Amino acid sequence: MHRHVLSRRDPKMQLEKYRPQYLLDFIDLYKKVDHCQRKADAFVTLCIKPAVEEYISRHLGTNIVDQVLAGRHSAEYSSRNFFQYNIQKELLQKEDFQSFVKFICKYEICVKDLIFQHILEEMSEDKALCKLKSQNLKVIVNKIKDATERATKGEDGVLLPDNKESITELIKNMHRHLTKDISLSEEAEKTALFQIQSTCHPFKESLIKSLSEMNEQLEEEFSKSEDITETVNKLPTKPQDELFSQVFGCGQQCPFCKVPCEAGGKKHEKHHAAVHRPQGLGRYRMVDSEKLVETLCTTDVNSARKFRCAATNGEWQPYKEFAKIYPDWLIPPDYTREASDYWKYVLVKYNDRFAQEYNAKPADVPEAWRSITREQALNGLKEAFNIKD
Repeated sequence: MHRHVLSRRDPKMQLEKYRPQYLLDFIDLYKKVDHCQRKADAFVTLCIKPAVEEYISRHLGTNIVDQVLAGRHSAEYSSRNFFQYNIQKELLQKEDFQSFVKFICKYEICVKDLIFQHILEEMSEDKALCKLKSQNLKVIVNKIKDATERATKGEDGVLLPDNKESITELIKNMHRHLTKDISLSEEAEKTALFQIQSTCHPFKESLIKSLSEMNEQLEEEFSKSEDITETVNKLPTKPQDELFSQVFGCGQQCPFCKVPCEAGGKKHEKHHAAVHRPQGLGRYRMVDSEKLVETLCTTDVNSARKFRCAATNGEWQPYKEFAKIYPDWLIPPDYTREASDYWKYVLVKYNDRFAQEYNAKPADVPEAWRSITREQALNGLKEAFNIKD
C-alpha cells in the first residue's frame, strides 16, 4: 500500500506512464494542429474507460447473486435448511470420507466452494456472464452520454460558448452529473486534455463518437473473455461470500462438535443449533483412552464432566460452565436429546478413518448405532431439516 501511494506521486513514473500521450501532444503542438477526435479518444481511454470497467466490476457481484438466486439452484437457496439438507444428502451419496472431513472441519470453505460451483454453472450457461457485463455497460454508457449532453449547458440552462475554455466547464459538469455512478481520474484527465486546442462543441461531438467506439470495443472484449473463475475472483464483491452470508448467516461452528450455527443473518446475540453431533466428529477425544467422544455437547453440559482445549489454556473446565470460555454460544443442557441417525451412521461407518485423521482411537459407539442403515440415515436427515417427500 505504501509503495503504491509513493509510485502514484513519483513524477518520473507518472511521466513514463503517460509518455505516449505526451509524445502525441508534442507532435501536435510542433505541427500546430489539433486533433480533436484524438483528444476525445484519449479522454475516453484514460479517464472514462477505467471508470466504466470499475462500475461494471462493482455491480457484477450483486448481479451474479441475483441470477443464482433465480436460476437452476433457486430452490436450494430458498432456505438454509434446504441447502444444508442437499449438501449432506450429497455427502451421503458420494461416500467420500475426505468430503465429510472438509464439511465438518472447514465448513465455511466447503460451502463456499459448492456455491462457487453453482456460480460457474450459472454463468457458463448461454454466455450469462457476458450478458450481465453488457447490461451494466449499456446502463453506464447511456448515463455518460446523457451526462455529456447535459454538461453542454451551464447551471442557468444556457448552452456553453463554443470556445476552448468551455471544455473545462464541460468536463466539470460531467463530473457533477456522474458523481453518483463513477469517479473520473483528475490526473488522467489533465494528461488527456493537455495542450488541447479544440473548442467545446466539436469536442463534445467527438466525445460521443469515442464513447460509442469504446462501447463496441468492450462488447467485443466481453464476448471473447471465457475465464469465469478469474473474473469472479477479481470482483470487489465476491458473490460466493454474499450468497453464504444471505443463506447461512454467520457461519460459526460449535466449539465441541462443529455443527454450524443455525441463527439467520449475522446479527444475533447467541450462536445456537437445534441438534448437535457426537463431539468426536469435531476432534474431541477422551484424555486417558484417546478415544473419540461419542456423546453430544447438550448431554455433557448437563453432566459433571470436564473439558480442556487451547481456549482454556489446557486447564480443565466444567462443561456446565462452558459459557465462561464460549460466551457467544447457547448450548442447552439436555441429556434426553440424541444425535440424528445421519451422524450416528457417519460416525459408525467412518469411525476408524476419523480416528486416523484426528490422531486418536475409534469411539465406543453404542451397539444400537451399528444397525442404522443408509436409508435410515437419510430419513434422519430429512427429519432434522423438516424435509417432506
